[in-house]
Amino acid sequence: MNTIDIQFLVARFPEANTKARAIYGDIFTGGPATNAAIACAYLGSKVDLLTPIGEHVFSEFIVADIKQFGIRILDPIEGFKGNPTLSGIITSQKNGDRTLIYYHPADDHAFISSVNLNIIVYKLVLFDGFFPELSIPVAEKCRQHGITTILDGGSWKRKTDELLDYVDVVICSSDFKVPGKKSTDSVFSYFQERGITYAAITRGEKSILYTQKNSVGETNIDQVEVVDTLGAGDIFHGAFCHYFGLEYKFTDSLKKASQIAGESCKNAWHTTMDEQNLPSQRPG
Repeated sequence: MNTIDIQFLVARFPEANTKARAIYGDIFTGGPATNAAIACAYLGSKVDLLTPIGEHVFSEFIVADIKQFGIRILDPIEGFKGNPTLSGIITSQKNGDRTLIYYHPADDHAFISSVNLNIIVYKLVLFDGFFPELSIPVAEKCRQHGITTILDGGSWKRKTDELLDYVDVVICSSDFKVPGKKSTDSVFSYFQERGITYAAITRGEKSILYTQKNSVGETNIDQVEVVDTLGAGDIFHGAFCHYFGLEYKFTDSLKKASQIAGESCKNAWHTTMDEQNLPSQRPG
């Protein structure tokens, strides 16, 4: 998924019916899969991004913003006239707290065309759970050809249960709520019952819980002085894909990804990539 993100840094959150002058403002292409792709590409992986963009006032901006990282874009609705997904983010300079407001066009994806995707060329594919009419057939094709599939489980979405039929690795946040499963153990058991080989639950500044091949473990993460967590989860997923694709062990990939995501939290979102030597933070 990709979005247009309009971001503002403020000294403090504005009250109702007031105007507030932002300390800084900018506009980016964002979205979970897009941000992860950028992070993965920045770390040195060759990345293709399959995401609906279509034709609208921001189309050229989105394409140019993504391609600057050497990413090839595959747009299944090329030429389709519609509206982009929009998000507005207000971040407090005081403590890094943020509020995100988003608008997603009508959830009707019947217009998505079939994609002539040579899936055999890929080592692994990351899904963010959006656009199931597109992602499920791709995931099924990956399974047929032995391509590793990874799910960024930010939240339970429409048809997530169907997508999980073709997923090998799940990395989800503590906000990922499996219907009817309240405890971490029950969530891990659910994944194991679905035949998912590796699963991990990230918990912000707390340790990462994981299961691999029916064993359960915990990975501690480095503690950092957090300035802004914006986009850290997406950077985590992109970094994980980079290292897992290089055949790092599952736990080592989690550790490396957590270190990179942690470093990104030490800088404000408007710090340039060159200044922090990391993928720029973008919201998830």
